[in-house]
Amino acid sequence: MGNQFKNVAVIACLKTFLFIFNIVFWLTGLLLLIVGLWAEFDLHKYMELSPEFSGTAPHVMIGIACLIVVVTSIAFSCIIKGQPVLLYIYGGFLACIFMMDAGVAVAVSCYRDTFGKSLRDGLTQTIMSANQTKTNFDFTQETFHCCGVSNYTDWILLSPQKVIPRSCCLDLQNCVTANYSKVYQRGCYEVITEYLENNMDILVGIAIGTAFLPLIGTLLSCFLASYIKKSKYDTVN
Repeated sequence: MGNQFKNVAVIACLKTFLFIFNIVFWLTGLLLLIVGLWAEFDLHKYMELSPEFSGTAPHVMIGIACLIVVVTSIAFSCIIKGQPVLLYIYGGFLACIFMMDAGVAVAVSCYRDTFGKSLRDGLTQTIMSANQTKTNFDFTQETFHCCGVSNYTDWILLSPQKVIPRSCCLDLQNCVTANYSKVYQRGCYEVITEYLENNMDILVGIAIGTAFLPLIGTLLSCFLASYIKKSKYDTVN
């Protein structure tokens, strides 16, 4: 009888902890989804200027976030019902999410080390060829108040037209790009690198944080399933 009461108490505690964890992880999934959408609709405009950027990272992040939200939403019912099989399945999903999050964290950390050189090469190539990514370059110059790679002279030295674009203007309504005092003086490589470095820290931090959370949930769900099975065995005997 004593063991049975002990198991009931342990099960109640584990259910409470797992329920609280599930709420936190559900909120984490929403946060990750918001960050993924931000990366998809904002950061990619600048990261596409790097030839090594594949564009898949935000999609992976959004996919993982959606998986977290769906799994944790279903898990509330599993925790309340307290069925060992469902709890083990939930733990398995959390283990898979951990591996995916760990992979994203490693990929982001590795990519940030090579992004600087790739970005400079991409910006330079865009100016020299005036290719299809020039629209993003114009948008970048207007948004970050920068011009060229190192400075505005890159458009004069490297571009086929040898003309500074209007996106470099300090004032679009009253601007003559031939008057160099009316264009942005800072180069876009320096400005974008600063911006992405600051925001990469956020992405890496969230990726690492969400990678370890599922491990806690996996342990809690497996312990809870084990104690529920043990409680049923003790009741039968």
